[in-house]
Amino acid sequence: MATVDVLIPCFNAARYIGAALDSALGQEPRPARIIVIDDGSTDQSAEVIRRYGPPVEYHWQANAGISAARNAAARRASADYLAFLDADDLWTERSLSLRLAYLEAHPSVDGVFAALSQFISPELEQSLAGRIRFDPAPAVARFAGTFLLRRLAFEKVGGFNETLRVGEMIEWLARADAAGLTTATIPDLALRRRIHDSNTVLNAAASQGDYLRAIKGALDRRRGAGAGQS
Repeated sequence: MATVDVLIPCFNAARYIGAALDSALGQEPRPARIIVIDDGSTDQSAEVIRRYGPPVEYHWQANAGISAARNAAARRASADYLAFLDADDLWTERSLSLRLAYLEAHPSVDGVFAALSQFISPELEQSLAGRIRFDPAPAVARFAGTFLLRRLAFEKVGGFNETLRVGEMIEWLARADAAGLTTATIPDLALRRRIHDSNTVLNAAASQGDYLRAIKGALDRRRGAGAGQS
């Protein structure tokens, strides 16, 4: 039977990491390993994570950003497939089985994305929640938390760009396209993305530079590929 390792970067997510882990542990098939990289948290994240036994693993590193944390988890992975889950998000009940079934049925596809929906975290102050505009309807998204891929395909592309704090998935997918990886999307809901007071939804201005760098890098790669074909 195919095995899946779940990679979870965590930074000061003590309020949410337990729910994220529960959503991963509730999957069928159960993940072979859930590798959590504590990216230098200063809250009680470690205490929450260490309450769980196998297959949850806890590893600490000095703060280096989400890309470095994901890469550290990937280096420890050994399963057939890799799945990504952020410490503040939730997988739906059949998230893993639906995506795994697709890849098992399509051996020529390297990775598959699914749909996500967004929700406002219950503890968010009403005054702040009222200023957030988002569409709660499920939508297919090329988002890390909806992505399941073959481990060997990830290793072929290499890890995430550790100089980017956001937009790392855009840049990684550009390299994946250049390397000839094939991805697909399915309409099934796989992820519930939490909106809270410290994620990138509410801190877009501070993240804009990295997004622009990631997009520019993706466009440059596409132009380079086009020039090579002419």
